[in-house]
Amino acid sequence: MDFLNWYDWIQPTNPYASLLFGVIFTIIIGFVIWLDKKHVKTVSVAVAAGLSVTFIGVAVLNWVGFYG
Repeated sequence: MDFLNWYDWIQPTNPYASLLFGVIFTIIIGFVIWLDKKHVKTVSVAVAAGLSVTFIGVAVLNWVGFYG
């Protein structure tokens, strides 16, 4: 995992780090929602929304040249 820097969780420096931390944060949020609601439908909607925002956000930032 040589594409990661210690500060990538604050501002990712490449798309791979963005995807990794987006997926990690989405899983954490899904777990917190599961602990609160215990409904599979609620968790799956939240995880699907988080993953779609992560992938679309990384694609748009890569398209505009944010990563360099």
